[in-house]
Amino acid sequence: MEQKEPIELALKLLDNLKIVRHNEHRYISSDFGFVNSFVKMETTLFSLGQPYRIKEGSIAFVKQGSARVLINLIEHIIQPGYISVIAPNSIIQIIEVSPDFDMQMMAADHDFLPISGKDDFFSYLLHHQKNILLLLLPQEQQQVKNYFTLIWGVLQEPPFRKEAIQHLLASLLYYLEYIAQNSIEQNPAQLTRQEEIFQRFISLVNTHSKKERNVNFYADKLCLTPRYLNTVIRQASQQTVMDWINQSIILEAKVLLKHSNLLVYQVSDELNFPNPSFFSKFSKRMTGMTPHEYQQTK
Repeated sequence: MEQKEPIELALKLLDNLKIVRHNEHRYISSDFGFVNSFVKMETTLFSLGQPYRIKEGSIAFVKQGSARVLINLIEHIIQPGYISVIAPNSIIQIIEVSPDFDMQMMAADHDFLPISGKDDFFSYLLHHQKNILLLLLPQEQQQVKNYFTLIWGVLQEPPFRKEAIQHLLASLLYYLEYIAQNSIEQNPAQLTRQEEIFQRFISLVNTHSKKERNVNFYADKLCLTPRYLNTVIRQASQQTVMDWINQSIILEAKVLLKHSNLLVYQVSDELNFPNPSFFSKFSKRMTGMTPHEYQQTK
């Protein structure tokens, strides 16, 4: 049977589902989306504990409360004043939120931004850091609020003023890049060798874990011996290389099982398991459920 394309949490999907495009708290089209308040929406885009692959680049600004989230395997605590620039195709998992948690979020397809010569402006900005998570100073928070308010205000004026939104969004991204670079210059805290190896290793795992599950592969990429890599990763994270690889694989599996129309055996093939039985045993060990059982959970 021919595999079908995975359904991901993407603007085209949300638009096709006929979510209201223009109402009090959100604007969603096929190439740009803006959620002004998550708590005031009558529907929920994210379920706690469920991983999602975010197709487009996104900017999220916390308004109130706090949340514990995983972004590409790494856990973060976000609170008011935090802003995050998230690279396309990242896997996001919201673990826990406070009752009063609320945020604003924008997402844009890579073709939306008016930057010539850069196929994916989000990835260009995030080339060195992959994802940006910043605690803004009070004056920076106010400037970011102004950007969000201005962009939201323009969205309320029909017809859709695409060029104005494109350039305002690009300006906001450049502003955040400036803040990130300035923060590095003002606080030039150097990563330890151990921290640098860990960050590079996690980036490799997020990129290659669907096909590469051998410690030797990652050690070779980092020009280290497998034994030394295992030692460094354990010291940096209290987990082994294989622990991280397995966590990445099970996140990919959960995304495909919940957010695609692939059958279990097709997910097994997509993740390069030798057979569905092996995949089922792996899933049972990692989640306590078989792939089919996980698919049926709400």
